[in-house]
Amino acid sequence: MHIVDMILSSAVFIGLVLTWKDYNARWMFLLLSFFQLVDVTFNPIAIQWTRHYYLWCLALNTFFLFLILTRGVLAGLVFRTTKLTFFKKAREHYCLTIPECAVCIIIFCSMLLNVSIWIEIQLYYYEVLNYPFIYHHLWSPAQYTFHILDTLALFTFMIRSMRSKGELVYERN
Repeated sequence: MHIVDMILSSAVFIGLVLTWKDYNARWMFLLLSFFQLVDVTFNPIAIQWTRHYYLWCLALNTFFLFLILTRGVLAGLVFRTTKLTFFKKAREHYCLTIPECAVCIIIFCSMLLNVSIWIEIQLYYYEVLNYPFIYHHLWSPAQYTFHILDTLALFTFMIRSMRSKGELVYERN
């Protein structure tokens, strides 16, 4: 998954640079950078949990969904604490866009997959199942697909943010 993770991390960095003028998008990409940092920091520890690694993935998905859906409220809380105008403007310009909703749906699908694989691994461990089908055949391709779709949705979010600020203007012939 390292290449796909690098693509997603690159999309976050590129999005932060390209949408710097849009407060909503900048706050979104700053939170995604924080999320990526948490993921990279704790993943070596969580991967050793073997049977319960998928609960870690579920917790990460829940945290990611929480960051996206409460981004405006978080900006307001940080503004009240720090009094930095960026957070005030991020709160004022907050809106949930269609690409963000697509990311939320993708995350929700990943959450369902992680719950089902955790249950399957537990059943396999306690010898209720003979063969963990989801683990062997579905989990990795589905996670690759979710990461690629997340990246595409983030690129769509970038383009939408840049277009709404007038940075992508096409001449008509």
